[in-house]
Amino acid sequence: MQKNREPAEQKFRRLWLVRHGATLWNSEQRFCGHSDIGLSAEGQEQAGWLAQSLQGHSISTIYTSDLLRARQTAEMIATPSTRIEVSAAWREIAFGAWEGLTYEQITQQFPVHLDFFSHPLSTAPPDGETLHALMQRVQNAFLELARAEYSSAEGDIVLVSHGGPLRVLLSIVLAMPLEEQWRLRLAPGSLSAIDFLPIIDDTMPVATLALFNMQRPARL
Repeated sequence: MQKNREPAEQKFRRLWLVRHGATLWNSEQRFCGHSDIGLSAEGQEQAGWLAQSLQGHSISTIYTSDLLRARQTAEMIATPSTRIEVSAAWREIAFGAWEGLTYEQITQQFPVHLDFFSHPLSTAPPDGETLHALMQRVQNAFLELARAEYSSAEGDIVLVSHGGPLRVLLSIVLAMPLEEQWRLRLAPGSLSAIDFLPIIDDTMPVATLALFNMQRPARL
């Protein structure tokens, strides 16, 4: 009698984590949040470097935030055969009334609304989003990604997002306290990677950090 076949062993998948290229607001240290700012000339160069860095890898899908700076970065990385999945779930945290302002301007204009910097899990910028709310949407989006990739064993995956969501994602998969996510520095135009096991349920995938914050070499 022929034995039933065991399900194929699930293999680790490489998920490249890309923080979008720089914007003018990044260089001016302004809070971008949900504001739809495009790449600066520097950001376009960084996106070109990211594309070159990833061109030797077989990329099946690029997941990206729907904000312009992320979509522009994703489009420069993509090849004609790459599928691009755009989602608002991968947006930066919403800074509300603070968007477009520098930290100095925020402290001057909102001196009684600064609890977010000391208690981000329970407070938010005026008309903005808490860190806990960001964590919930990032966790849900990553679980959806991991389930979607369960039936596909071919090619690497790329996620193009923003500093906040990427730090939170790394905190989740590496079991770091969320309040410590500020210790993870991800520069604009940087490349990181995790290896994870795709899933079919709501269990957080097993993941390991493979690369962190690689950046375009500085010009001499």
